[in-house]
Order: sequence, then C-alpha cells, then structure tokens
Amino acid sequence: MKYSIVFVSIFDLTRVFYEISKNLAARGHSIYWITTNELWTNWLLSQGVKESDLLQLVYGESDFLSETEKAELQGQIVACEANADLSINQCLLMDQFVRYKNKPTINDYMYLYYRDIKNFLVNKKVTHVFAEPTNVNELITYMICRELGLRFLSPRDMRYPHRRLVFNDGYLQSQVLAKETVQSRNGDRGRELLEQFAERQSVPLYFDKLNKERVITVKKAVTSTMNRIKSARVSSRKHLTHPDLPERLQRMATRVVNGFYLRHLCSYTDLEDVSGRVAFYPLHVQPESSIDVLGSYFSDQLKLIKDIRRALPFDTTLVVKEHSNLLGLKSIGFFRQLRRIPNTKLVRHDVSTFDIYKRSSIVFTVSGTSGYEAAMLGIPVVTFARMYFDGLSAVHYCHDITELKPLVFKLLNGFERDYEADCHFMSDLISRSQGGYWTDPHFDPAVMEPANMEKLTEAFVRVLEGDSA
Repeated sequence: MKYSIVFVSIFDLTRVFYEISKNLAARGHSIYWITTNELWTNWLLSQGVKESDLLQLVYGESDFLSETEKAELQGQIVACEANADLSINQCLLMDQFVRYKNKPTINDYMYLYYRDIKNFLVNKKVTHVFAEPTNVNELITYMICRELGLRFLSPRDMRYPHRRLVFNDGYLQSQVLAKETVQSRNGDRGRELLEQFAERQSVPLYFDKLNKERVITVKKAVTSTMNRIKSARVSSRKHLTHPDLPERLQRMATRVVNGFYLRHLCSYTDLEDVSGRVAFYPLHVQPESSIDVLGSYFSDQLKLIKDIRRALPFDTTLVVKEHSNLLGLKSIGFFRQLRRIPNTKLVRHDVSTFDIYKRSSIVFTVSGTSGYEAAMLGIPVVTFARMYFDGLSAVHYCHDITELKPLVFKLLNGFERDYEADCHFMSDLISRSQGGYWTDPHFDPAVMEPANMEKLTEAFVRVLEGDSA
C-alpha cells in the first residue's frame, strides 16, 4: 500500500528525515514537508524537493488574518481541542522558544498554524505524519491529526539497549508501535538484557558523548553566531520557534556563568554524609521536551521537588543531582531555592547515578532515563508521565500529586519486584523496537552513515507495513 507522508522538519534532524524520505519515495510513497524557517526550506529545495510539496510556517504581520477570519476559525480550533488531549495554550507552554517570547501577536500565529497545517494535510491527502514532537508546530500538527484521523508517529531513541529505536503513536512515549512477535513471549532475551545492564551499568550513548564535551567553547559560540547571521535569523520577527541572535548570545553567556557557579562555587552535600534512607530525584535538562512536553503539568521542577518532599516519610532524605549534560541551563537562583527545601540534599553533578542508585530506596522522575535504569535494577520508581518502560514491575505512574504520599509509603514499605514479569516485558519491548542509531546528526554525524541510514529506512518501512497489515 502506498501512503502520503509528511515529515516535519526540526533543526538538523531534517537531514536524517530527508535521507529516509528519499528511500520511501523510491518505494512509491508520496512525500511532503512542513518547515518553520527559510534555512531548512531552502535546504530542502536545494535537494530537489518541489515547492508545492512543502509548507513553510513563516509569517509576517501582513499575513495575519482579519477578525472575521479568526472568528470563523476559532470554533474549529476549540472543537479540535475538545477532542484532543492537548490545548493550544498547553502547546504554547510546552514550546521552549515560544513561551519565553510572549509575543503580543502569538494568537495570530496560532490561527495561521492551524489553518495552514490543516489545509495542507487535507489537500495532500496525507495519511501519516512523522515528527519529533518538541515545538508548537509539531504539537498542533498532532492535534489536527487527531481531528482528521491521521497517524502521527514519533521515532525515539530506545536508550537501552544501544542503537535501537522505537516508534510512538502520538506525541507521548506511552504507546510503542509494532505487533508482538512469538519471540516476545519468551523471557530469555529480556533476562539477558537485564543481567547485562546490571553488570555493565551502561549509560545512554548521548550521555557519555556529551559528558566528554565542554559546555561552551569559543568555536561553538562563533559558529552559532555566524550560522544565525548567514541564515538571517538575527531577529525573531518571523521565526517563531527558533531563538534569534540576541537570545542565543544571552543563553550562551548565562550558561557560562551558571556552569562556573555549579562547578566551583555551589555548596554540595557528599553522598557519604547522607544517613538513613535515600530517595533520588535527578534533575531534567530544561528546557527540554522530555519534561516540558512529556511532563507538561509537572514541568515546574522546584514545585515538583517540594511535592515529592512532602510525600516522603521523615526518615528519608531526598537527594537531588543536576544533569551533567548541558550544565548551566538552570539559574543560580534555582539551586539556592532548592537548597532551602527541608531534608533535601544537592549532590555534585559528576557523582555517578549508579552510586546513588545503590543507596536509593525509591527514584522519582518525570520521564527520564533514570526511571528506566532504576526499574531495570529493581528499584521502585515513580514517574509523572506515561512511558514506554511502564511495563516494568518497579515503575508506578502518578498523575495526581495528592495521591503521591500513599503511593510512596506503599512502595517504601511493601514493594516486591516481579523479576520474571520484567524479563518478559523486556523481551516484548525489544521485539517492538527497531535496529538503528537515532540521533541528531549535528550531535553525532555517525547517524548519517549509509549502513545506519539503511537500518533506519527499514525501520520506517516496517512501521508503515504494520499499518497496512
């Protein structure tokens, strides 16, 4: 069966999508694109993509709709929100770029996004959308897909085992596509994975690579500045979902200052000095889709840490550690407020999470890899977003913060791991995953190697074939 497929461009990941799209087009599928800036629009056009097959979401004030046109669209938008698990305002607050700009004309962009994306999907008779749901345009596209009954699929790095990916149905990570196979009913493969993880204490590939790089270098700063000048992204006038040059320079300077504070001036507690039971909350990188999009209502990490502290018994210390990747994104004031929370201890960012796991009686995370790791080790975990690893016996989802205390006390006083069930779940999960290294080529150019691109293309083909089965 042949499909009409839209790829939503997002930064350098566009290059990966494009290579896959060429192979899908060669198999007879129709390929279309949605972009949010001239840089990637022009790049796609230079690769041979036809202008008629591309929707560019770049607007000026002359493009804004009249009050009459907006009134006609408003009812459609509200009806779309009513039937989706998102709202436009929620999408705006999830977007790390848009929410801080607070443009007075922001709603004018939203009318245009909704109208043009919907018309594009309908006119091109689109059946499938592939996207990495991070920015407001991708999230609104998801809402429209729900409204029109289209498939919205999100490829994700599986984290463990390495060099595998999963496809999620929708913008969340709870629903993993692909049907159960006969092999998935045998727990031997899952047992092998769990034993290897416990022995090797493997960290995700991105974590190890980022830790070897400096936070900000002169070369990175100059390259970022020149790229924005060359692509005319000095001003945020039209590029709603991208940082402009002043914003980018401010972020880099802030990271340098905050990173220096965390490395040399911040006061930490030694893990060895923490007595009694330990609860562990590893901080998320923020802004980041893993917390801003997946976490949504739990994305205020200071509030969440206070709520976790409220739910813990008196004999348990809450240990918090900053994510050592992308150090310096959080403000100095964030850590000063954190250290004021009673019975909460901040340990250095370079302390091994596996050393903390050894001390931990319970682990909390919104959607982080730490929840997956701790669950594979048999430590009870509380997540605040539905995740693809929810089937592990140690993972418990909390959607209502008022229910956190009884859940915590239950886990601390009566949790028993079901190891056999975990083995079967891991076997099932690996059967639903696909071979291939999924990452941003700016982060690791190895993703573009022909052998890997062949694996990724086959993964996309299998997902599409699963829809036609």
